[in-house]
Amino acid sequence: MTSMSKKTSTAKAGAAEPSEPTRVIRTYLTDEELEHFRQILLKRREEVLRDLDILRSSLSEESVEDSINSNYSMHMADHGTETMDREQRFMFIARDEKYLHYIDQALDRIRNKTYGICTKSGKPIPKKRLEAVPHTSVRIEFKQTKK
Repeated sequence: MTSMSKKTSTAKAGAAEPSEPTRVIRTYLTDEELEHFRQILLKRREEVLRDLDILRSSLSEESVEDSINSNYSMHMADHGTETMDREQRFMFIARDEKYLHYIDQALDRIRNKTYGICTKSGKPIPKKRLEAVPHTSVRIEFKQTKK
């Protein structure tokens, strides 16, 4: 047997035994499991919306206070602290809005029956990962390579 025919027979044998799950289009999860994850996501969505409401109202209350106190002189350090606090709240709002977007996308995938399927590889996402990060759309190996 030549080295060329050895490579061909080895490739054929390797192709017959896939070592990883194949690409899936529809979810492997049952309707009950999908409902379980939908409830988790809806609860987290409600919590994020509540947090966003609190953050946004604190910014609007601060604006009202700023207009009332605008006649008084403020120490530079106090002004810097207030500016830093305001910027931090804007950062938290942006983070929560991004998280809300991920939750909404996961809920869409549940509706479309594509939840639990990696958007990069098309392979099933393990249930253990979905329990830990229910809004995820990728398997852990793709999350770890993203930086």
